[in-house]
Amino acid sequence: MEYAVIGEHLTHSFSKEIHNELADYSYIVHEVEKERLSDFICAREYRGLNVTIPYKKDVIPLLDWIDDTALNIGAVNTIVNRDGRLKGYNTDFYGLSALIERTGVAMAGEKVLILGTGGTSVTANAVAHAMGASSVLRVS
Repeated sequence: MEYAVIGEHLTHSFSKEIHNELADYSYIVHEVEKERLSDFICAREYRGLNVTIPYKKDVIPLLDWIDDTALNIGAVNTIVNRDGRLKGYNTDFYGLSALIERTGVAMAGEKVLILGTGGTSVTANAVAHAMGASSVLRVS
């Protein structure tokens, strides 16, 4: 396997279609059962993985290195296999930051309200603080 998205119950995922349109490599949707996650990750039989629900936290102790942003958020959504070393990143942080910058929304010194308290809200909270928000409120 070259590249894949891993998680549970991935029938909703458009990852394969997106990667097939944008890239020229093999990309698959690969459901992994929780009891097989460690063996799958540690086998290192892939070049890169996107990680989704429910494994973004579970993969962290299985990696050789983790980006500071992913460590601070406590979630990894991208794993890169570099010569057998597994490196973890949270690319959601960078994507959300770029989207906010592109829309021209200024957060510096502002109060930010995040609707929802799920996993994505943790990343949104980290982005708001990194962009200088004076305070962040999360509402469920």
